[in-house]
Formats: sequence, structure tokens, C-alpha cells
Amino acid sequence: MTESLTNLKRLIDECSNEERAIILEYIKSRLPLHPLEREWGVGADVILSAISRSSDLTKRGVRGIIAEAIFEKNVLPGLRNWEAVAFTGNSGFDFLIRLKSQKERTVRIQVKLQRMERQQPMLASRRRFPGQDMYVVELQKTRGGLNVQTNEQTRPYRFSDFDILAVNMHPSTGDWGSFLFTPANWLLPRAENAALIAIFQPVPPSANDFWTNRLEQCLQWFALREQKRIFPVAGDASSGRRRRTKDDGPKRG
Repeated sequence: MTESLTNLKRLIDECSNEERAIILEYIKSRLPLHPLEREWGVGADVILSAISRSSDLTKRGVRGIIAEAIFEKNVLPGLRNWEAVAFTGNSGFDFLIRLKSQKERTVRIQVKLQRMERQQPMLASRRRFPGQDMYVVELQKTRGGLNVQTNEQTRPYRFSDFDILAVNMHPSTGDWGSFLFTPANWLLPRAENAALIAIFQPVPPSANDFWTNRLEQCLQWFALREQKRIFPVAGDASSGRRRRTKDDGPKRG
């Protein structure tokens, strides 16, 4: 740090809040605009104010996008032997990675934010999962629809949609860099259709035998193709299936 910069920081520290605001506006005028500011023709402060005034559903969507951005910035660069692959189209996953030594070996990753309820982390006990130390993540697409060829709803995720689930644990940890990972085939199925992933999945507060905080370890789990379930539920071929609840949607005939 240069002496002039040190002196400048000292002078700013001696300023009032009103003076710092004036300095901030001056500095912003000397910096290039963010691409979104240029695209929308409005400053970052206005964009943030608009988000602040928006509905809870809109804020939830923005927080979900932040979780994806943090994953891309903080988690993916830490993978030593994998690289991100660009893709187009509306897919059931958020990121596609491939092994550098085997370009044909790819893994699809879905990123979700830990579910909140009334501005607090939702407890698994609220979704009939015992254990006060468990939370939940909600797994269904934002928009619904109907596949005219199969006559099936398009909002549910299928087990074939992605390979690894990454859950951002910010609501309970206060840390946007906190993630838990598990193979998709370990998730709980819907009671009425085992090909579909249940909407609410229990998530522990920290890593255990079914969830890891290291993506590389989860990639190893996925490669083993073990048949497990993240939570014991009676009746499933792996470790049981839980009883059907109203949150799973209507029963199919």
C-alpha cells in the first residue's frame, strides 16, 4: 500500500458520513458501470432499492441466483481436475463440469438455496422429518407446465435431470460460501412416482455420511454409484420411502 493511499484512507476516516457519501459518488463516477447498469440504464443503488421493495418470492429468486454466482466464483475454481463447460438451453441443472483428462466424463450440478420460512431457516420437523437439528431444501422448478407428449407436470425434478445437488447454507450459517453436496440419486423420491424427486429434502447443519462440504468428495461418491438415501424412510428400495404428505402434490391415478 502506497503512502498516498494510506493518507487518503486516513482522511476518509476523518470525514463525516455525509462527506463520505459525496466521495463515494465521485469515485463511482470515475469507475466503469456494471454491465447490468449499462443494460438497464439505471444505477446499482436503484436496482438494490427495487429488490428491497419487491415481494418475498422475488427476493427468494434473487437469493437463489446469488447462491449460483457464489458457487461459480468460489467453488468451481477450487476443483483441480475438473473444468466448467458452457451449455445452452433450458436444462434441469445449473452447471456442467467435465474431467480434464476424460473430456467425455461430465457431471451436472444443480444449485439450490436452503429453504427459509418467515425469514428463518425452515426446520425439517416442519415437513414431518424428525430431528430439530435438520433443515430442508426445496426442489422444484420455479415455473410449472405440462408436457403435452407425456401429460406430466414439468415443475418436478426427475432423478435423471442432474447428478449432484449443491445446497447453499447461508440461511443457517450466515456464510454465502457454505455449501453441502450430495449425489442426486441419494435424494428422497416422491411417494407416488419414484422417478421424481420429492419437493422437500432434509439437510443437516453440517457434513455427515450423506452430505459433504467438499465438492471433490461428492464427485467421488457419485462415481461409486452407490444406492443410498439421505434419510431413512420406510418402503424405499434403498432405505425406505416416507409416507406421502400434502406437500408432494396430488396423487396420480
